[in-house]
Amino acid sequence: RQSISRMSGGGGALGRMRRRSTFSFNEKILGLAILLITAVPFILHQHIVHDEVHHHPYHRPPQTSKVVNRNFGSAESGGHVRYSIDGEYTYDGDLPADIGETGRTLLLSALQKRPVWDQELVPELEKERCDRYFVYQNYDSNTTTYKGRKRRRVFMGSLIADDSWHTLATIAMETYGIYTAVAFVESNRTQTGIPRKSRFVEGTLDHKLLVESNLFGPETEVLIEHFSHEEKVEGMGLIREHMQRNRILKLWKKAGMTPDDVGILTDADETVSRDFLRAVQSCDFPQFDAKTENCDTPKVAVASMVFEGSPECMTVTRKWMHPDIIL
Repeated sequence: RQSISRMSGGGGALGRMRRRSTFSFNEKILGLAILLITAVPFILHQHIVHDEVHHHPYHRPPQTSKVVNRNFGSAESGGHVRYSIDGEYTYDGDLPADIGETGRTLLLSALQKRPVWDQELVPELEKERCDRYFVYQNYDSNTTTYKGRKRRRVFMGSLIADDSWHTLATIAMETYGIYTAVAFVESNRTQTGIPRKSRFVEGTLDHKLLVESNLFGPETEVLIEHFSHEEKVEGMGLIREHMQRNRILKLWKKAGMTPDDVGILTDADETVSRDFLRAVQSCDFPQFDAKTENCDTPKVAVASMVFEGSPECMTVTRKWMHPDIIL
């Protein structure tokens, strides 16, 4: 009996050990499932974007020669830079001293003098592009179409303050040669009224790089206005911001905007993709036709992807309905 009793007791302990082992295994399976559910949307997004970019017939990445002479200087000192491709200087000037090696690389790439590689309008490709997009008007979905029109002119307008050259250079490269004009408004105060030092003042390196260097394209005019309002601002909300954005409209008119042109109101850390910008120029959007636009849905609010710190840190659930595009 003692022998049977001990075996029974041992069996009970073994049974408890097996149940605990099985429970731990289930925990691992559950954790793996949660990890997969979290990671799959990001993986799919990366795959889709990679496939669209590298297999679309319009994708022609800028070609650079193997014979490149880059005298970057040190990232700490900034300093004068001569950047050449096949012996031809494409940028000869100073860079900010405090933007780091990544910032310098991005900014130098954006400052390259180069042709606009997708300047030619190919009807077959424009039709394919237009078939990929749709917009809502009065809560109804409308697929855009291509009707053989010439490209619309597009004007961009943004507030600007302490935005990094990493961001500005990236946006300039993505939109290079598309905008007819780019308008910036810089204030000497923050949106809450705190004084700040103006950064893009004429005669400074920042002004030279942003306004005078053809950063956004060989024929893209860049304008900047400095906003100052020292009186008390009455009202709730971002009244000061609205006052600054109103100046953008005046800069667009100064740059030659007409009633048939399209304006994009954005911030300096936002952009639409190059492919969608080309769609805005060529596709049949009801919001961009004076005969079909209406007061209920007068603009296109872009459904944007959001990342924090790096494009590799794309948010999964957060949505951002900007920039805004209007005739």
